[in-house]
Amino acid sequence: MTRTVAIVCGAGVSSTFLARAVRDLVRERGLDWTVEALAEDQLVDRAPSLDLVLLGQHVAPRLDLVRSAMGEVPVGVLAHADHLTAARDAVALLTSTTEREGLSHG
Repeated sequence: MTRTVAIVCGAGVSSTFLARAVRDLVRERGLDWTVEALAEDQLVDRAPSLDLVLLGQHVAPRLDLVRSAMGEVPVGVLAHADHLTAARDAVALLTSTTEREGLSHG
């Protein structure tokens, strides 16, 4: 079962670069996740199709607001500013979510 994660920044620009790095790592590890870059204002409309939302560092101050808007969809924060470290953190979260839910790695 393919799961979908949204990588979110304020306007969607930096999340595009981060999502690309996460996609590469997901593919290398054989995880069954689709990775999308979204702007914060796209989240509510996309909530029904998302399994996880990861916020970039500069969106982190709005974590509580985003969690409230997303309802049952889990929301986390990628605390690192550099894309490679943040991408590794994202994949670690995806892996732990996959293992916790007993889902296949691919």
